[in-house]
Amino acid sequence: MLDDDVNHLFPDLKPTDPIPEEFYNKLMKIVEIFVGKDCIDQIKKWKRQKKIMGNSNYLQNINFICSYQHEKSSLAAWGNSNNLPMNLRKITDINIAKYTEDNWESLRLEWEPYAKRDTLCLGACLIKYNKVMKEVVFQNVSNNLTAPSLSLKGWYYLYHYRKEMVEEEWYESTRMVPKHTEKENVEKVYSHTHPFIRYFIRQSIKGGRVSANRKSFETNKMDEICNILKEYTETPSDNIIDLFKEYSTSTKDKMEVHSRLKKIKCTKLIAFDANGLYASAMSDLDSEYPKAESGRPFLKEEEKEFVKLFNEQKFRPRTAILKVWFKYPTNMFFQPIPAKDKITFTNKEGNKETGTKIRFRNGFCSEVLTSVDIQEIVKAGGRIVKIKDGIVYEENFKTPPYRDYILILRDLRNKYK
Repeated sequence: MLDDDVNHLFPDLKPTDPIPEEFYNKLMKIVEIFVGKDCIDQIKKWKRQKKIMGNSNYLQNINFICSYQHEKSSLAAWGNSNNLPMNLRKITDINIAKYTEDNWESLRLEWEPYAKRDTLCLGACLIKYNKVMKEVVFQNVSNNLTAPSLSLKGWYYLYHYRKEMVEEEWYESTRMVPKHTEKENVEKVYSHTHPFIRYFIRQSIKGGRVSANRKSFETNKMDEICNILKEYTETPSDNIIDLFKEYSTSTKDKMEVHSRLKKIKCTKLIAFDANGLYASAMSDLDSEYPKAESGRPFLKEEEKEFVKLFNEQKFRPRTAILKVWFKYPTNMFFQPIPAKDKITFTNKEGNKETGTKIRFRNGFCSEVLTSVDIQEIVKAGGRIVKIKDGIVYEENFKTPPYRDYILILRDLRNKYK
């Protein structure tokens, strides 16, 4: 459609010719709806600079970013959450399969309102998203492919630079723009670059996204579990998190409670979701963040000392990522750390498949874990048996490098709850 418009307006235009000024300005007005005014100003700035340099062959391209990489909800939900005016929100879906190459033109009155409203809704959502991200982390969609990359760049600037608003010339007037001054005495944050070390660290990452469809199961077994734990811990709370916290730290004999919990006939999935734990951990002043540049290989002669420190829960404030042999009690009901097993199983198509699965199991396990996870095993009643390999860090950050960034986002979340 864009090519047809160009050919109609400029029939003698060659592919290698610069975009005519008239069409360029019209195109920029359309693009501005989707990428925001800041991006258009930057494009015009580049264009003016190229003219000054006497080079008319400036880059002529438009980057298309997938908005789904920034917001995973449906367009309808995104529009509703942005409180868009009703005339900008998505309307009822139509049957796309109905429209073909042969009938789409004759049925234009049916699909065109839907297509226009979709475009308006997406454009309005992106404008609001860009505006908020610009205010919070000085970033927008136009130069970030995904939400994680946007967040990483936002943290980098907030951590390393101080922002102030200054006045600058803009065409025939002036405007206020942000100026970033590099902070002094900031602890530099580095990451590992060696592929083996990065692979080793990746082995210590457990878990991931979990989805549980609550409509597919209903059970009152959690009430039975809570009642047993309440009786054991003598805690009046009905909150499973509070009960488990008391249970895991209690030094009382757990033989009876384990026996009672095992008798509960429960094969149902328990849906559990804890929100905000990453933010809490990343801003906690009592947490340790190791400096990548201080990492070194684990020495075999350190094994005896480290095993003793872990089993006595005295390894902190040291930090490490280690491959360890550990033992869970065989009667343990709750397990804090799963194990990755390479197993052969039957997939949905009925074929044999070999892959890595995260499973909970009792007895002996061998796993790559962070020092934090290793200490959690001991807290839960397990024992560290052997350390085989790993990375030990000699130095930690004085304060969590993400703390200020997280606190800004936390305050905004609390403000708009």
